[in-house]
Amino acid sequence: MNTQTSADTPGPAGPPPGQGGLSLRVGGLATSLSLVILGGIVMAGSLQQGIGWDDGGPMAGYFPFYVGLFLALSSLGTAIKTLSKWPFGRADLTTRPQLKRVLGVFIPICVYVALMPFIGMYVASALFIAWFMWRMAEDGKRYSWLKILTISIVVPLACYFIFTRWFEVPLYAGPFPAWFGM
Repeated sequence: MNTQTSADTPGPAGPPPGQGGLSLRVGGLATSLSLVILGGIVMAGSLQQGIGWDDGGPMAGYFPFYVGLFLALSSLGTAIKTLSKWPFGRADLTTRPQLKRVLGVFIPICVYVALMPFIGMYVASALFIAWFMWRMAEDGKRYSWLKILTISIVVPLACYFIFTRWFEVPLYAGPFPAWFGM
């Protein structure tokens, strides 16, 4: 006689709830609190622009302030609701392998954005593309170094010619403007 229930065995979606990964409630709470912070940032910026009325009507920060306020209040309500239901159940948002894959994309993107002010968009983009081609290739489908170097150099150069030369919208070159004819 089989004493296991369907809740004890992993289903097609992965392990049973509560066994690794990121829970739906933690993900919801993190998202809600992030949006509360974003709403606060919008409100603070709007206050600098002015949220009152002048002779011409509403000031520049009037509507963004209230959008930020509604965003912050609704997200705070979602966070409170999530906390009030915290002890009841746990559904998984992601499994550990899925979370690892997401962080494998998110962390390099953060590094890419952090490097741009120091080394410029073109060099940062070349490094970013090379990193992804090297680390995020599917198992068994590794790219050759020649292909990685070629693509990671050609794509930023194409962006340079398209934006800076043809559309005359220069992208930030960082400490290398002479390399890009700026």
